[in-house]
Amino acid sequence: MTNTEIPERVFHRFFELSCRLEPENLHMDGEATPAQVRSRKSTILKEWKVLEKEIGRKVEDRDIWDIYWQKRKAKYA
Repeated sequence: MTNTEIPERVFHRFFELSCRLEPENLHMDGEATPAQVRSRKSTILKEWKVLEKEIGRKVEDRDIWDIYWQKRKAKYA
């Protein structure tokens, strides 16, 4: 997947959700209870599905990070 396949606004939202799914964020650096982690993850994944519907395709976390690195590489090339 390339950065031209996802609108910029949607990419930024996916990226934000992806960051929220990082273990240290999801688990609040070990402060969250298992129930809180499940609830947070469920909420984030629901938002993710809404964005997928908006663009009409499945998007994987690795797709978002690949696009992120493509953008960084292009910015500093």
